[in-house]
Amino acid sequence: MFKALTRKMMRIARMEFRQTARNRAFVIVTIIGPFIIVAMSVLPSLLAMNEADALEETTISMINGPPELQQAVTSALSGTPIRIVDAGRDEEALRRALQNKSIRGYLVLPDTLDADRARLVTSGAASFALVGTLQSVIGQSVVSLRMARAGLDPAQVAELSRRPTLDVSRYDASAGVEAGQDPTTAIFTVLAFTMMLYMTILLYGQAIGRSVLNEKLSKTVEIMLSSVNPRELLVGKIAGKAAASILQYAIWILMAAGFLNIIGPLVDLQFTLAGGTSTYLYLVMFFLLAFLLYSSVYAALGAASEDETHLGQLAWPVILFLVIPMVSIGAIATSPDSVFPRVLSLIPLTSPIVMFQRLLVGNPAAWEVALCLGLLLMSICVVALLAAKIFRVGILMTGKRFSMREIVRWVRYRV
Repeated sequence: MFKALTRKMMRIARMEFRQTARNRAFVIVTIIGPFIIVAMSVLPSLLAMNEADALEETTISMINGPPELQQAVTSALSGTPIRIVDAGRDEEALRRALQNKSIRGYLVLPDTLDADRARLVTSGAASFALVGTLQSVIGQSVVSLRMARAGLDPAQVAELSRRPTLDVSRYDASAGVEAGQDPTTAIFTVLAFTMMLYMTILLYGQAIGRSVLNEKLSKTVEIMLSSVNPRELLVGKIAGKAAASILQYAIWILMAAGFLNIIGPLVDLQFTLAGGTSTYLYLVMFFLLAFLLYSSVYAALGAASEDETHLGQLAWPVILFLVIPMVSIGAIATSPDSVFPRVLSLIPLTSPIVMFQRLLVGNPAAWEVALCLGLLLMSICVVALLAAKIFRVGILMTGKRFSMREIVRWVRYRV
């Protein structure tokens, strides 16, 4: 009897796997998925950083301030793309120059070296690079002139106040090695992997829900239930999707490894993933656990839904638990071992993503990881059992939009 049940579930799993893996959309997403994830998570931050670091050629005018300050600022800006031109000595003339676009902006220096504020007026939005450069140059010039006025040598003071650079590294206890850790790289790594987990868990969960709903609406499920029971159908569909998702992840990991090891040196890209190979193992493990948990929930919701709109309404509380780790990336990446991430890493619906984030940038205790995995496995068993009850009742019930209270009542039914 058990062998017969296993054969039926394996047939359903193989059918679901073939339908998923042979789909053109699956192939396209498998090929371009990593590039989309990087573009959505890392690229905007990189572009913002490059924009902040890049200073375009800019023409500005300068008024007010002591002559020695004007000379110091002009001299300091001579090595930058900022050019100082004379467009008048009063602000009305400078405003006309702005209107005529003969200058990009004008700088009003403080009247004395003891003043605390300067002013920049531009014709458009001032870039971070422009503001940062001017603020740094004016500040250094004013401080140097104040030192000279007090009889101090600015160069000697700068040398004495020079601060050492702080190099950050992370000790991997499992491998017994210490590797450099760039905070910016760490945050980008968390962003990319979190986006990968979030997108794949959500997409595969929704795919399970829609598949169940479509078979319910097309009455295909009635034909399938003539030879298998609801539990076999549910397990087979989830197993087939899981096999397809593992195949996709394996291809992505091979693509990432190939890019970092082959193409990376050619374009002078030096990137060391914290944790090495174990990181990929954790990625697959936490994805698989999250997939089993969320796919069971989505399968139950798909069976209880009347149409796709109803499925979306029932699923929004589930999506909320996936969104929480996404909006908490900053707090988790900067303080992975604080109370908030530790609590989220023990709640089953958020723990797969949050614990993986903590493993990337933090050092959670072994008992925390074990407790997280234990709670996840227990939750999967409980949710799968409840989902099977809801699936059995809801898969054949059509013509009515059921409320969450009615769906919860189905759990009392014996499978």
